[in-house]
Amino acid sequence: MKAADVKAQINERIIKALSEGKIPWLKPWTENGPRNLFSGRAYTGLNRLILGLGPYPLPFWATYRQYLAAGLQVQKGEHGHGIIYAGRTVKTETKKDENGKETENKKQIRFLKAFVVFNVAQTDYIEQGYKLPDVKENLHLLGCDAVIHDYTGRENITITAGDRAAFLPQMDRITIPDICQFRTSEHYYATMFHECVHSTGPRLERFKRTDPVCFGSDTYGREELVAEIGSAYLAALTGIDSSAIVQNQAAYLQNWATAIKADADLVMYAAGRAEKAADFMIGVSAPVPTGASGTDAAEGVTA
Repeated sequence: MKAADVKAQINERIIKALSEGKIPWLKPWTENGPRNLFSGRAYTGLNRLILGLGPYPLPFWATYRQYLAAGLQVQKGEHGHGIIYAGRTVKTETKKDENGKETENKKQIRFLKAFVVFNVAQTDYIEQGYKLPDVKENLHLLGCDAVIHDYTGRENITITAGDRAAFLPQMDRITIPDICQFRTSEHYYATMFHECVHSTGPRLERFKRTDPVCFGSDTYGREELVAEIGSAYLAALTGIDSSAIVQNQAAYLQNWATAIKADADLVMYAAGRAEKAADFMIGVSAPVPTGASGTDAAEGVTA
């Protein structure tokens, strides 16, 4: 694969991610960022960004040849991800002057080299019994887990592991990266509370399952504000240390400023709906009896 092709592929992925409302550089689950399985070196810059968009919970990547050398095989039908290595080499030029004396002139030349890497999840490492390096572990907080699982169990909401945090209305499902992927346990639960609040939307008639809850829509902007305030309420109710996530929340909401229209009543609206969502989750109030039975797909309400 040529470097130019890799650049085009990366641009395409970033544009697609942004069109879906994903802002990968604001993800709070980048503690265990992508790195080479065998050297342990972390990928940086654009490579870190593009590999972070991959649909894999494990942060380990390597080339096909590296896996072969370790006795592992990339599974049939799997496709790799193009990355770029920016390096430098020294070129030495020898010149002779009019007296025949040679002088050497060294010049640094930059170059780009393209590689294709595969995530370890695309290989047979489990069948081969290959032991992966340790990744950071965040502790589960029982009080937070109780709130989440009592609510999702009562409402029959499915929780699955994935590469992004999102509530998918059509399937009534929340996807979220593994807790070990987050900077702290608090970041995990703040994100999980955020998606749980989204899931109360069709239940409390903030939006219907058929509404276009997509990036840039009015509903999307309002929902983000409701979800972030609701997440803060639930963090306070469960007693987790929210100081670690306040800055991230502020940056997150500022990013959606264009989607949240200038409206004097908007914060009051969002705060009221967020309080109702939090109360509903912990069982203080009952759901609105109508309006939550839509069957058509609304686009996923992402992180």
